Amino acid sequence: MVCGKDLIRALKGGVEYWNALRHQNPDIVMLNGADLENAQLPCADLHRVFLMESDLRRANLSCANLEGAILRNADLRGSDLRHANIAGADLCRANLSGADLREASLTSTFMKRTDVRGADLSTALGLTDAQINDAFGDDRTRLPGSLARPTSWAAQGPWR
Repeated sequence: MVCGKDLIRALKGGVEYWNALRHQNPDIVMLNGADLENAQLPCADLHRVFLMESDLRRANLSCANLEGAILRNADLRGSDLRHANIAGADLCRANLSGADLREASLTSTFMKRTDVRGADLSTALGLTDAQINDAFGDDRTRLPGSLARPTSWAAQGPWR
């Protein structure tokens, strides 16, 4: 298993360098607690990466592969996740408020207590009523037309 601060430096070093490193080391990577605020990671290969409790606020993760990633308690507020593959990821208690998830694949994503207030999920792929019912949202959360806004969202208090 690959882990350590050197990997976070590699990720900050650029997507091409990171993806080449991932190709050579395809095992699960531990990056828990990473400070990647405002990181520019479009098309990054982050499948099966552990990013629990990481700061990914306002990160550009458009078209990134986050399939099977562990993002528990990660802060993704305001991040660009358009066209990202987040299928099978664990977003339990992640903060996605204000994130752009248009055309993101959320098939089989675990969203228990995930904050999606103000997030744009209007064209997210694979999103289900069960996922939405497990998440925290508000009147600013944009959902696909096929999904009903949970009535509980209006009564929810602050996140966490």
